[in-house]
Amino acid sequence: MPLNLSQIVDPESLNLAEALEDEQIARLGAELKKAFEIDLASRSEWEKNVDDWMKLAIQYKDKKTFPWQGAANVKYPLVTTAAMQFSARAYPSLIVGKKPVKGRVVGPENTQLTEIAGRIAEHMSYQLMEEMTEWEEDMDKMFIILPIIGTCFKKTYFDPTKNRNVSQMILPKDLVVNYWAKSLEGDTRKHHILEMTKNDIW
Repeated sequence: MPLNLSQIVDPESLNLAEALEDEQIARLGAELKKAFEIDLASRSEWEKNVDDWMKLAIQYKDKKTFPWQGAANVKYPLVTTAAMQFSARAYPSLIVGKKPVKGRVVGPENTQLTEIAGRIAEHMSYQLMEEMTEWEEDMDKMFIILPIIGTCFKKTYFDPTKNRNVSQMILPKDLVVNYWAKSLEGDTRKHHILEMTKNDIW
């Protein structure tokens, strides 16, 4: 029977493990590991396709043995050129005049609410373009990767170490979701693979 954390853990707790017994932690860890392996296995064929697409984009050359050993293997940068053209068009469409955020009032027109929405949009644009130094560079990278692989993700959260909001690009191979999930909403399991040094963990 799965653990019901809502009955054990204080939702305000910063470290959920402190409220659990060692046996409960081991059991929960085993359940999560099994779920991760199921989701990872469900997309194995997709991962192989991603590797093939990336090889096309970076113009990786395999040694040819047909029709003879060492036959010519010219790679034309068609996919790479298309990805660069997509990026060149998409980027200025998103960031118009250094103001990527637009405010909109839902419902009847209201001058006061429209002004508030404008101020919020102004402030959020400032956060993205000035405070979140990684946002613009990550968006630029994402617009290259997106047309090659077909999907990419952004993770936005408050980082207490930096004391500001952070926007992080997540490569599709680093976000593990069951291949047959209908959407990312609701109770769909989502696993983010993090590569961290000991210092990062500390």
